[in-house]
Amino acid sequence: MENRQGAVSSSCSSSGADLLSRIALNDNKAGMEGLDRDKINKIILETSKGSRFYENELKKEQQVNQRIEKMMEQKARITKEMMKQAQAEVDKLTCELERSRELGRVIVHVDMDAFYAAVEMRDCPELKDKPMAVGSMSMLSTSNYHARRFGVRAAMPGFIAKKLCPNLVIVPTNFDKYRAVSAQVREIFSEYDPHFMPMSLDEAYLDLTEHMEQRKHWPETMRTYYICDAKTEKDELSPVLFEDSPSSSPSLSGADRKAEVFGTSAEEAVREMRFRIQQKTSLTASAGIAPNMMLAKVCSDKNKPNGQYRIPPERQAVMEFIKDLPVRKVSGVGKVTEKMLAALGIVNCDQLGQQMALLSLLFSGTSWHNFLHISLGLGSTCMERDSERKSMSTERTFGEMSDAEEQYSLCRDLCHDLAQDLQREGLKGKTVTLKLKNVKFEVKSRAFTVQYAVCTEEEIFAAAKDLLKVEIDSVSPQPLKLRLMGVRVSGFISAEDKKPLQRSIMGFLQKGGSDSDLSTTNTQSDTTSAKSLSTTNSGKDATSYINKPGVLKPSFKISTQVLQCLICPVCNKEMKDVNLTAFNSHIDECLKGSAMDNEPTGSDAVEEQEDLNSKPPASSSESKTLKSSSHDPSCNEEKPSTSISVPVEETDDGSDFKTPFFSHRTKINGKRTVIHKKKIPLSEPSSKASQTANSLDAVSKGLLLTCPVCSQPQSTDDLALFNRHVDMCLNQEVLLEFRESHPPVDHSDLALKGVRGSSPLPPSKKIKVLSTKHTIDKFFKGNTRQNI
Repeated sequence: MENRQGAVSSSCSSSGADLLSRIALNDNKAGMEGLDRDKINKIILETSKGSRFYENELKKEQQVNQRIEKMMEQKARITKEMMKQAQAEVDKLTCELERSRELGRVIVHVDMDAFYAAVEMRDCPELKDKPMAVGSMSMLSTSNYHARRFGVRAAMPGFIAKKLCPNLVIVPTNFDKYRAVSAQVREIFSEYDPHFMPMSLDEAYLDLTEHMEQRKHWPETMRTYYICDAKTEKDELSPVLFEDSPSSSPSLSGADRKAEVFGTSAEEAVREMRFRIQQKTSLTASAGIAPNMMLAKVCSDKNKPNGQYRIPPERQAVMEFIKDLPVRKVSGVGKVTEKMLAALGIVNCDQLGQQMALLSLLFSGTSWHNFLHISLGLGSTCMERDSERKSMSTERTFGEMSDAEEQYSLCRDLCHDLAQDLQREGLKGKTVTLKLKNVKFEVKSRAFTVQYAVCTEEEIFAAAKDLLKVEIDSVSPQPLKLRLMGVRVSGFISAEDKKPLQRSIMGFLQKGGSDSDLSTTNTQSDTTSAKSLSTTNSGKDATSYINKPGVLKPSFKISTQVLQCLICPVCNKEMKDVNLTAFNSHIDECLKGSAMDNEPTGSDAVEEQEDLNSKPPASSSESKTLKSSSHDPSCNEEKPSTSISVPVEETDDGSDFKTPFFSHRTKINGKRTVIHKKKIPLSEPSSKASQTANSLDAVSKGLLLTCPVCSQPQSTDDLALFNRHVDMCLNQEVLLEFRESHPPVDHSDLALKGVRGSSPLPPSKKIKVLSTKHTIDKFFKGNTRQNI
């Protein structure tokens, strides 16, 4: 072990060797076994020298070496006691993980073979026997298996690939074509696992546990698929399904075509799925079958191309597979981690488990916990299919670009593509991030948070353009030289943010209902009807306003066909199993019946207004409540808004049940009207109590109505005039409360006395509430406290 560490340390001392280890060929790709690594690495090093890529890799290698030096210094300070405690912690966690090991799931990872290259070779058969790759001279996306024999692979610059294979044919990418083929493959995936988890266009995870339970009872006819001779004779791009399958199935020859019969085991189910993919797309796929996602990913690369491998669901089989597995083969272990582990003498997963106590002292908790899972062959068995998306982005890599106009144009194109993706998924975000990589391979990310959620091209580009302009100005007068640009939108609006904050009328009317069950929406209502409470179902936003001359009203989207249990706010009658259309009609009838036929003339209205203005305002300590909203069309011009909220008041029997304010009915001149049953406080003087009682008697006889704010009887039995008087009283009370709660700083006592003793202001229907603290909720809370 010490000799190995010494060898690694000596290798790290040479900068040339360090750089070579970083840019050297990674042959952990299928189809790259048995290559002349020394020859290939020499060509890569000679081609890279002097380039910006070479300088960037050299800088990164120096940073990794510094991390390794610090790690080795930290290792030298570790004592035996520390190792003993660390080993005890590792053993404890290992026991917990072993108890939670799950072997009952059938997890499959399917990976298409050289997907982009295979699609291009299928559509252009002359490329089939040539070394080819998909991408550009800047970067390759993939290569076929002929090119891999020369050391050409994905994520390699095209100019280096040309040095390794001068006859290499580079085909530009065509993602529209790849997405179309991927959609065909995903249709087959969905038949085996409707909730499969795609990782990219060419790979996905499936959980076949439920499918296997159903498959046991399938007849042979449901497991039989016919071979399409047209495709098999067309080309030989896709190799024949491996002949040495442990569970090979018979082929049935019919008069016209052959049929393939598959078994009921997991291996047969996956082989059937791969067979169907090949028949439908003329492309091959490889698969891995294991008890968890980590092992399935490794297994899918075991028998590439066009193969599959399964780890039996047994602990011993899992540990045997993990024992000699190189750590670099595990998904998530890159070249930096590989080099740091190699400095400690760790190359395979068996050595990883043996050095776990040391790793727990040198690496972060997240890192060494991940190492422990790998060494035990543990991975996730639960696929996060519908996890909440955090962000969405798009980016492009290109040759050197220094023209500002081209950069702005590219930025707009990226915003256009991103906006389409966002709108397709119905997402809106508040944070726009611009990612830039210059020609020195330095990456910068700049973010800006807007005040409202965005999802359109213009909105995203407005923020991204400003971020790009800042970067361009920062290097002015020199041009900004880029080779990568990306745009990301994050900070998506959650479901909680979309819920309306204002309580709705339906939430109040529904017995035991909640506002959370109702969704509000942007609607346009019929402006000619002033009496109907019905709403429309159009629109998408959370709130909206109905356009009227001088009137703004909130509108809500509620289904009018759902049967509900509702309480009429006028007659307090409970209506069961009624939809909103019938409920609105009932309210209209109640309102028509409660209003008087006699309308005041113009002169009567003026005299009534003068009488009301001459009366003093009531103090804020008196009992308050809210009037019933008038739905008379003639009153709409004077009223800035017509409230549809229904006030509540405690009943006289002392119960906590809330009932509408106008809760009692009587007959006035042969017409129905509503009488308020006023509660008399115990502390009220007897004279005032008698006055209130007389007022109630007068109203019951059809003579007077008593204002619930100022407690003064009104010489009218018309509800329209009575409502105007209550409106003016309420406005005066709000102003008085506002002045009492906001006295002047220097003369607070005098100002307070002056406000209380001054004559009342002339009532106005257009007085606005200046303080958001004076809400209708506060009005009723204060009224309830005073009544108690």
